[in-house]
Amino acid sequence: MSLAGHGEKLLGEGQKFDRFPLLLKILDAKEDLSIQVHPNEETAPALKGEPKTEMWYAIEKGSVYAGFKKEAGKEEFLKAIQAHSPQEALEKIEMEAGEAVYIPGGKVHAICAGSLLFEVQQNSNTTYRIYDWGRGNRPLHTKEALEAIDWYDRHPPKKAPQRIESDLHHQFQILADSPFFIVDKIDVFDHWHIAAIPKTFQIYFFLKGEGSLTVDGCREEYRPGMTFLVPASAQRIELEGKCEALRIRLP
Repeated sequence: MSLAGHGEKLLGEGQKFDRFPLLLKILDAKEDLSIQVHPNEETAPALKGEPKTEMWYAIEKGSVYAGFKKEAGKEEFLKAIQAHSPQEALEKIEMEAGEAVYIPGGKVHAICAGSLLFEVQQNSNTTYRIYDWGRGNRPLHTKEALEAIDWYDRHPPKKAPQRIESDLHHQFQILADSPFFIVDKIDVFDHWHIAAIPKTFQIYFFLKGEGSLTVDGCREEYRPGMTFLVPASAQRIELEGKCEALRIRLP
């Protein structure tokens, strides 16, 4: 099913994209990843880049840098960059398995060694690298990064899940509700008949458990680590088996 021929059936009613709007990744950081920033909707045009907002879900316990410490501002961050220690101005966040961190465009961030994360992001290829831990084999983009940083963003990045719906068969919580994507954490205890959402596709990433996903009579078995794309045109969606999963959809 291509976007050109079946875009609305795949993406949803009224959705207009020339490419799939999201990227999903499993990030297994063996070493500290670069300190970086992405532009947001306001700064991207002037920088001739693409905006990117993302969310991380901790599959296992790990740590990340996200945003500035309370006492750190632009001046402190510039001094830290010059001293080759920009991480000293950033907030380090310890993540337990199951926790989520939301990274809007403009927030400086990095993933620490030993972290295993599931990432949801806008489909963008614009990254401004600020510091690469002295590795020296990749270019830095300090000038662009300083223009892309949202110096006024002091919102805590760690998101507490909100319970939305629960019964004897399932519960789900919203982990991220942004203008670009919604991420739900789903726990199914035996089975769940899921309502169709004509305005958006649904992506399921299975964290734990085994069972089956049936879409309009087409049945597929799932196990941890598997991902399924359910088109917006789907009429009947059923999950069977005991499982934990993430569901990603458009607003």
